[in-house]
Amino acid sequence: MQPHLMLITLLCLLASNSFAIRLVNNSYVDVVIAINRDLKEDVSLIQTIKDLLTDASPVLYRATRKRAYFKEVTIVVPDTWNDRSDYLPASARETFSQAKVRINPPEIIGGIESNSAFVESTAVCGLPGLYMHITPKRMTDPRWRNASPPHKMFVHEWGHLRWGLFDEYYQGFYGPDFDGKPARCVEKIATTRSATGTWRFSTNGVSGSVMWKQYYDDVVEFCDDSSNAKVKHYRMANNAQNRFCDLRSSWEVMRETDDFHNGKNPPREINSLDLKPTFRVVRKKTPADAVVLVLDVSNSMFLGNRLINLRQATKTYINEIKEGSSVAIVHFNDAATIKQNLTKVTGQKSRDKLSTAIPTFNDLDGQTSIGGAILKAVTALQDVNDAQKKLLIISDGTETTGPKILDERVQQSIESAKVTIHTISIGEAADDNLSSLSEKTGGMAFFHDEVSEEPSVPLEAVGQLTESDSSEDNRLYQVNRQMMTINARSSKTAIVDFDDSIGRDTLFYFFWSSETFNSKKLKLSVTSPAQKVYKYRGVKGPIYCNIEYQMCELRVAGEVKPGEWTIIVNNRDKKPLSMTWEVFSHQPANSDSPLTLNTYISRSIVTYPQTVTITASLMKGKRPVIDAMVSAVVTRPAEQPVTIHLYDNGAGPDLMKYDGLYSVTFTQFSGAGRYNVKVIASQDYTNNRNFNYSSEDLVTMITEKQARLGARYIFDDLPPEGSGINLPEPPEPPKFTNDTVLPRFTRVQSLGMFTVKGNWSSEDAIPPSQIMDLRGRAMSEYGMELTWTAPGDDMESGQASAYSIRVSTSFDDLVDNFYRQREFMPPNLLSSDFSVDAPRMAGLTEKVMLSSPVKAEMVFVAMKTRDKNDQWSGLSNVVYFNFIESTTRSCSCPVRPSLEKAVCKHNFVIVGTVDTINKDNILQFRRGAEFLKPKFAFVSVFSEVKLDINRKNTNGCLCPIMPVAGGQYVMSGMIRGRLEVTNQSYLQPAPADMAQLKRRVDDIMRGC
Repeated sequence: MQPHLMLITLLCLLASNSFAIRLVNNSYVDVVIAINRDLKEDVSLIQTIKDLLTDASPVLYRATRKRAYFKEVTIVVPDTWNDRSDYLPASARETFSQAKVRINPPEIIGGIESNSAFVESTAVCGLPGLYMHITPKRMTDPRWRNASPPHKMFVHEWGHLRWGLFDEYYQGFYGPDFDGKPARCVEKIATTRSATGTWRFSTNGVSGSVMWKQYYDDVVEFCDDSSNAKVKHYRMANNAQNRFCDLRSSWEVMRETDDFHNGKNPPREINSLDLKPTFRVVRKKTPADAVVLVLDVSNSMFLGNRLINLRQATKTYINEIKEGSSVAIVHFNDAATIKQNLTKVTGQKSRDKLSTAIPTFNDLDGQTSIGGAILKAVTALQDVNDAQKKLLIISDGTETTGPKILDERVQQSIESAKVTIHTISIGEAADDNLSSLSEKTGGMAFFHDEVSEEPSVPLEAVGQLTESDSSEDNRLYQVNRQMMTINARSSKTAIVDFDDSIGRDTLFYFFWSSETFNSKKLKLSVTSPAQKVYKYRGVKGPIYCNIEYQMCELRVAGEVKPGEWTIIVNNRDKKPLSMTWEVFSHQPANSDSPLTLNTYISRSIVTYPQTVTITASLMKGKRPVIDAMVSAVVTRPAEQPVTIHLYDNGAGPDLMKYDGLYSVTFTQFSGAGRYNVKVIASQDYTNNRNFNYSSEDLVTMITEKQARLGARYIFDDLPPEGSGINLPEPPEPPKFTNDTVLPRFTRVQSLGMFTVKGNWSSEDAIPPSQIMDLRGRAMSEYGMELTWTAPGDDMESGQASAYSIRVSTSFDDLVDNFYRQREFMPPNLLSSDFSVDAPRMAGLTEKVMLSSPVKAEMVFVAMKTRDKNDQWSGLSNVVYFNFIESTTRSCSCPVRPSLEKAVCKHNFVIVGTVDTINKDNILQFRRGAEFLKPKFAFVSVFSEVKLDINRKNTNGCLCPIMPVAGGQYVMSGMIRGRLEVTNQSYLQPAPADMAQLKRRVDDIMRGC
């Protein structure tokens, strides 16, 4: 068995392990709002936050139909602000990274300051978001306050954050509703168009929906599926709520959440004065923490490598904890003993003193009482006042004697002490209640697998437990991790890539678990990018080895330049050596754009056949890193680990392409039990020479693709038109340039564990994922082209077995009676390289040309996917096609041409620079764009297009070419689909002048 290392990462931003907000008897408690330490001190901001929540509470009460309001709110002031007598000490649960609501500086996008609020989300309908982002100006700027009141904005964002709702308005990447009107939630909302083309809304007595334009005075409720026209959800709205929530209303989703499921928190009459929340203002009083290491010394720790793993983890933690922190050590079996009282860490002597309390084999005896250990650990912290209090429990056993974790006395002790508890469970026999302890107290839970050859709980981001969680200034990054086996009398080499956002005070750790290994036969060397060589020379260093703990370390002080580090391990012994190495480094002092990996899982408890979404945020500063390789390694009960790849492609669970959020649905369960997750991000697909992936894992990879920087834009919290608030333009699609291509990098982060419960079966119970990125465009007469990302046999994994693509003239019929609608079958399938019975591998793009079997002016198309066990996916998003019933003989060509008249009169427009019309009547456009109604969305942006004017009447009619402003020409007409073209050269992505042209066409459309 390979060595298993267990030091915990205690500052990952794990969504399910943030200290939970609770809805108790209709009131939200434990609501934590934290102020970013990068904001200048402004005490008035505290009152602004209080006013925001005070005003939002009755709005939430009304919107939830008397089911919820805000009662207890804690405001966390950063430690960069001066302390005040009225600031209470912040507990370990009250930190910036734990807060679900964060007051941040504005984002700068394209040179424009953005103060829009938003919720960072993993895009899973019905599951909570990660955190809410609000800026001070969003709460105080008169333009925002007058146009979109902050308290109503907060309730709108709470819908995203708490219940996983989506927006119900036009968001830039959605078109108008299927009836041609702007997106709305409730059908009864009246829409009128002014002479200038601007759409106007009249709520017309409608009170929904808060997830639509919440700033209207009449909009005070969430829409639902009732017959009440004031709030009845409009399924045909082309918005994110319908797309990602299976056309369900807000209340249909909310009813299934923990807050309201099975009638929880029914309506209750509450006095208006009681709706006002109470507030606590807290600040971290000291940079140091008070930590108790709670270590299992029961008899079962004799088994395998359990004790050596515990010893390595504890020793490394003591080595790396921040100066000034206090540490105590408790041993426990059926009784608990404080082996070392709280000791302030003030140099190496204090660390050595703490190390003497690390258990040895002589300490192992007895049964297991984790509850008793917690009581003893809390006793060790009883004199701590200002420091944040934390426990780290490492245990391998089920509780066999009391006091136990769930005993009322133990639970009360945990709550009164306000401790955060982090846990490492060793082996399948470890008590299930360990992980729930972490979840309830805002800690992290890890599972140490003893079956697989993968270290289940790696040494990940050592020291982050005592780092300031709201600051990136001194963050310690895990750069890389590898487990290697070195054959007898041989050596092995590994390469570690350092980018420019790391390289200060670097740490290398080496661990092995075989007690019989002769360390005198070990040779280690580490070579820096500057070719400086560090070697293990016994006690002389600079690589120091502690044989007692079976570990070596190298500390490189100061800053080193980016590049490749080379590790060489030479095993001169007569038998193989299994070793794990880890590399950590800090951000350089002058680096303002760290490359960060933060990871999340959608749920910590999974009831099979539920699935788990794994999400990773990869950012450099505030810019997303795109085209990186991001993989998750998941250890499983009784099976070897599995590696799956996360994608930022806008398909499956990934909400938006190129936003730096990579996602995947995990489905490769091996049974009930604990699963541990680790995420690895690297510069490109060829950089993973230190990791072993099977050929099957690599099928869907695009090789030789370099990671680069994109632009970030979040569509949310849109102000009303005429508010005077300028929002940044959505960024252009990313381009390859020398400025945006990143050097080689690697980051590793552990998420912790999730637990699978329920009646697991080896029978396939997981269907393919819904297709959420179905796109369509009209082609020739009643012809269409569909594109989408292929799902898998199990969600986004593997290869599905078949598609069913169907068409109807009725949206409702297609959605409610899908299998009764006309199916696309040969000869309506026109693409020779496509078959509904042969889907491509998950993650690849599908494209098919079709001829509609239904002849009508407007048709709706959707599809489902089947797996090998005849399980069908949910319904895809619906696309629609607007065909012209008959060829128009006269195009009503304008006498005085203009781009405005072309756009308003016709359904096809092509704009560009004209070169020639040759003798064959071929018209050549250069550098332009095609537009096609009903949306007039881009059909293509081209550098060259040749149009065969002789064939124009086969698809409709065209007006003569006309000069327009800017030295360009326009041709327009009434056609079915696109014209016959030759030698078309596309421009990808669209250059800035074409994006400007698109905006101009949009403006003209609104004024038609």
